[in-house]
Formats: sequence, C-alpha cells, structure tokens
Amino acid sequence: MSEQQGQGNQLVNRFVISLTDGKILGYVTGINVEVEGDQFYFILKMKVLENIGKTGEFHPGMFTTEKKIKIKPNDIVNVGRDAIIIGNGMVPPLREIERLNQIAMEYNSLVRELEEKEKVINKYKEENYQLSKQVEELRRELKKLQVIKEDFEHLKEQLIKQEGQLEMAKEYIRLLEGLRHDIDQIKADVEKLVKGYIEDSVRRIVNEELNARGLKRTLI
Repeated sequence: MSEQQGQGNQLVNRFVISLTDGKILGYVTGINVEVEGDQFYFILKMKVLENIGKTGEFHPGMFTTEKKIKIKPNDIVNVGRDAIIIGNGMVPPLREIERLNQIAMEYNSLVRELEEKEKVINKYKEENYQLSKQVEELRRELKKLQVIKEDFEHLKEQLIKQEGQLEMAKEYIRLLEGLRHDIDQIKADVEKLVKGYIEDSVRRIVNEELNARGLKRTLI
C-alpha cells in the first residue's frame, strides 16, 4: 500500500489530460487509493477546467467545480512535471510505448539484417548456380575423357596386337631370307653338279665316238 501511496503522491498538483478526449480534464488537488479485490484504483480529486477563454490562456476562475474520477494505474500513459496523461485504458503507458518502439526498432534492425543476409544468400545462390554449371560442364568433359581413354586403351590393345603380328612377320621374313639363302646355295650346288655331269657326259660320249672311229681320245 505504501508503494501505491507513493505513486499516488506523484499525481497531486498536476493537470490531467485525456489523450482519448483531447482535452484537459482538471487539476488534481488530492488523491485516495481504493482497493477492489486484487485491483486498486486511484481516486483523483480535482478541480474541473471550465470558463476557458477564446485565447486559451489560464485565468482565475477557470477551475471552480470539483469532482472525483476513478482510474486504473494502467490508464496512466505518463506522469510529467506539470501534467498526468491518461488514455482511459485505450493508450498503453509510456513505458509500453517505449518498449513497443524498442521492439519496432529491433524488428526493423532484424528486417534490415535479414535483407542483408538475403542478399548474401542470393549472391551465394548465384555463385552456387554458376558452380553447378561449371560442375556439369566438367562432368561432360570427364565423360568425353573417359570415352577417349577407352578408345585409347582399345587402340593400345590393337597396337600391341599389331606389334605382335609385326614381330611375327619380321620373324617369318627372317625365316624366308634364311630359306632363300639355303635355296640359292642348293641351286648353286645343283647347277654345279649339273654342269659337271653334263661335261662328263659329253666328254664320255665324245671319247666313245673317237674310240669307235679309232681316233685319239679328246682332251676335253
């Protein structure tokens, strides 16, 4: 109750201004605290503003009638040096407004931060897209290289096979050359034998003919 009384003392000797009505309700001259269940209220005793001039200036006699109003603590928007601002429960207290402003500032800051992060994300998405294209191109090149490698291996096998066949052909040629040498030698031997045989046969025939005729034997 002492805390509530302390809050109440801050409301005395101040103007009461209603934000919802847009006018000065009066000037607080006293205050009481009323408790109903778990809720307490401020009973403001105040002089009502009346007989205001067209100039809007304060003058004696403006506050004549006295009245009491009952307000909840959360009806109070702000308490200043000269006035109490009330919102009749429709306007949050200044602390709530400040808190909401702080929340709004934090929200706007988060929005800007998210926008920056979204820009970074979009940048990374673009980079990822470009990298994906490069990876796809590299995959195609890799497939081409694999095909070339397979063709190379097949060609290599054919070359190895052809090298084996070439080696066999060389060996066959060497064999044929050896056979040709042997054939030439045999041919030379045969020609020599044939020549000697023919010469011996001719000499023998001539000698027999000469002997038959009683002539000397030929010197051939």
